[in-house]
Amino acid sequence: MTKPQGSPGGGGSDPDGPSPSPQTRVRCRWCGRPIDARPGPGRPRTYCRQGCRQQAHTARKLAHSHGLGDGDVIVARDTLDQLQGALYCLQAAIEDVDRDLAEAPDDPDEAARALAWLLDNARPLASTWVEPRTVGP
Repeated sequence: MTKPQGSPGGGGSDPDGPSPSPQTRVRCRWCGRPIDARPGPGRPRTYCRQGCRQQAHTARKLAHSHGLGDGDVIVARDTLDQLQGALYCLQAAIEDVDRDLAEAPDDPDEAARALAWLLDNARPLASTWVEPRTVGP
């Protein structure tokens, strides 16, 4: 996954630099919280807090001890099932919209209904964020 990077430079009267635009926001590699990228030199932040950095380190060590790669993530079965269900609904909605628009390509009312249907089915998936499982007490 490619993450947008902050652009170097800045200026202006704000001592902390310009406020980051939505395009420079990245997500924490552990919990998924948005992180504002800071322009300037140095490595971009990849974790929102030190606790997330520590959790990721512990997870990498545990994964390595079980033969999992750095890119492998363990998620709960019900979380995966919910994600797959939401993807299936989105795929069905796309097929419905494609069919509806093919049958009435010049009807603006049909296009508006199709777009509303597609958005209703896309929003649950767009708000989904899957977090890796953690080892806890």
